[in-house]
Amino acid sequence: GVCSQRAVPAAGAGTAPAHAAMASMQRLARRGQGVLLARGQLGGFAKGLHFSDAPGGANTLNGDVAWVVGGAGPIGRGIARGLLKAGATVIVSSNSEARLQQLRRDLGDPSELLTIQGTMRPAGAADLVKRAMDMTNSKLNHVVAHSGVRWWGATPAKTGGDCEDASSAVKDCEDALASSKGRDCEDALASKGSGLEQDPAQFAEHATLLPVLHFTAAKLLLPHLQGTPGASYTLVTGGAGADNVIDAQVNAYGVRGLATALRSQHLDSTVRVSEVRVNLKINRPARERATNPRSRPLTADLGEMCAGLAACRFSESGILHKVDTMEDVGRLWARYPCPAVVDGLPVLWHWEQA
Repeated sequence: GVCSQRAVPAAGAGTAPAHAAMASMQRLARRGQGVLLARGQLGGFAKGLHFSDAPGGANTLNGDVAWVVGGAGPIGRGIARGLLKAGATVIVSSNSEARLQQLRRDLGDPSELLTIQGTMRPAGAADLVKRAMDMTNSKLNHVVAHSGVRWWGATPAKTGGDCEDASSAVKDCEDALASSKGRDCEDALASKGSGLEQDPAQFAEHATLLPVLHFTAAKLLLPHLQGTPGASYTLVTGGAGADNVIDAQVNAYGVRGLATALRSQHLDSTVRVSEVRVNLKINRPARERATNPRSRPLTADLGEMCAGLAACRFSESGILHKVDTMEDVGRLWARYPCPAVVDGLPVLWHWEQA
């Protein structure tokens, strides 16, 4: 059944105490008055935004604030789009102002998209979160953290960047998709070598970049969700690509381990912590896309699925949702439908429109 059917018990069947308590909290929260917040320069875009103290409406994210960790990349665009479609105000951060500006263009420059320059790496994450929470009057309802951020570039010490935005000697996902050479991210990564050419110190640094980033995000953002009715923290994990790249696999499985532990720790939490484990290639080789096209990018379906999970306020915490086939995509997309609050958001990104 869909979320709306599972959230409302049948007549005469009684109401679970947890559901009744959640409903009471939501009724109380809806009585709160909205807060008008005029924000200053944020990621190069100044907007006046209204943040309601009430949680989103039934099965929508109206009035909610959601943070997409890794939102400036291909997968993050789809997740941000889904949350925007469901009515949320969406925070996306990146060290690259150019990537944030491109993200805004790709999504049609929606007023509900907050872009803020900064890093989720440990050295700068606390400052980033503080600045973002200052802009939303400390309101945060949902986090979607996906493990497809660009950690595979040159090390931050050499580039002055961070693992989300590190420059690379090979083409990254967006460049590979836009290239006529037909190379995908896996091919680009494999061209760097097996990984055994590194010394142990280099491996230790490279293999922990992504788990450390997601640990830092969870450590700083989960406390802002505690006590918020209907709050959720969704980790989107993967590992289907770059099977022959040691750093890629160790990072991917490190984040899976972190997600498993967080789900177990929050079984009885007021925050719904869940994991969407995607074993499908998001960025496929050009020849595969040509011979087996999808009706629209998988990132769009994944984004709407994450928005549906966030909007399903009575879904259980600790759940692992496996996405191994396109049939799984359709099943979860139908079970957790994305509320259609905002229409007309673009589906294709700049490299797909060329």
